[in-house]
Amino acid sequence: MIDMRDVAVRVLAGDLASEERPMIAAQALAEGLDSPSLRELAGLSRGEYREARELLDQVVDELGLPELPDDDQAVWEVVVSYARRLVSGAIAPVEGAHAIAAYAGSLGFPEPLATFAFLADLWEDNAAERVQLEQDMVREAEAMLRAVGD
Repeated sequence: MIDMRDVAVRVLAGDLASEERPMIAAQALAEGLDSPSLRELAGLSRGEYREARELLDQVVDELGLPELPDDDQAVWEVVVSYARRLVSGAIAPVEGAHAIAAYAGSLGFPEPLATFAFLADLWEDNAAERVQLEQDMVREAEAMLRAVGD
């Protein structure tokens, strides 16, 4: 089932393309979620994507979901989500490391995110070390999740 709060957080973090929003809203409706703003979001055309952000805020409110975080906290929520998926094996370690590293600059290069950037770069340059580097990526993601209490 689609988590519309998660969708809104991904939008805030810049992790979800504008053109994906109406399709996700339509899928949420098909799965049984419903609100006036969700229906409106599902019906947006290509030229109306600016309205999507405001509609997502309204959807979260209409569905009674927890309040949305500020932009920086939204980025951290997305980073933690990537770390969870990396640890669970839902995404490849290098894919997760690249995704996490992509947010380092917007948050001022905090140490855990800079580490993922470093590991991802090493992975690209050292084919013989990739298995070890992937294990290191998983360990770093596990440490990040422990640090945030997840």
